[in-house]
Amino acid sequence: MLAEERRQRILEKINIDGTVHVSDLSEELDVTEETIRRDLDVLDERELLSRIHGGAVAIETNSKAELSFNVRENKMKNSKTEIAKKAVNLIEEGETIFLDASTTAMYLARELANLNNLTVITNSIKIMMELIDYDNITVISTGGTLRSNSFSFVGPLANETVKKYFADKIFASCKGITVQHGATDSNELEIEVKENMIKQTNEIIILADHCKLNQTGLAKFVNFEDIDTLITDSNADIKIIDEFESAGLKVV
Repeated sequence: MLAEERRQRILEKINIDGTVHVSDLSEELDVTEETIRRDLDVLDERELLSRIHGGAVAIETNSKAELSFNVRENKMKNSKTEIAKKAVNLIEEGETIFLDASTTAMYLARELANLNNLTVITNSIKIMMELIDYDNITVISTGGTLRSNSFSFVGPLANETVKKYFADKIFASCKGITVQHGATDSNELEIEVKENMIKQTNEIIILADHCKLNQTGLAKFVNFEDIDTLITDSNADIKIIDEFESAGLKVV
């Protein structure tokens, strides 16, 4: 296997898992650990990942830029699945929930099949399609102006629709979350819909994989102290978790 081919394999794996370890890559790719370390150093210099002791973690080269839905859907699959399986445990039968147009919320939608008498209000076309065959779930679309980059509805109609409903909980993802800046995202139109959903709900639950912790996007959509629960994955830095919990946030 050529060096560039091997490095592409490493990037594919880190985009799915979020984290890679030198020893695991050495065994999987059948090369020495020293070779893997050189590969990771090269990719780190290209700003395609971030080196840590014993391996590397995924990064986005511009934390305030918005990637397309199709690209985001295939990033951090394992982390998003893990988060979704934890999040579904916080939903009770008979509840009404808001789901934003994030890929992580879409992974959560895939876990809702066994819940009865559930109402989902969303501005995400992808989530609507995930739930289209579930007779046990009522899906309410916000309508609005279509953003093809995110398969979502935004704008005045979407916001006016959201204001007509009340929900027990909102499950929303973000570009980043910090104690100082709360939960932030990269698109102002999406942020406006999230803000209106938050005003119409009793409980705010943020879904964020470990790469989003202590990161900041373009603009804030909810203050840190207003978030009820953060659900992240098992690769999260325990020091960041301790910081968040010390600031009063419940972390799952």
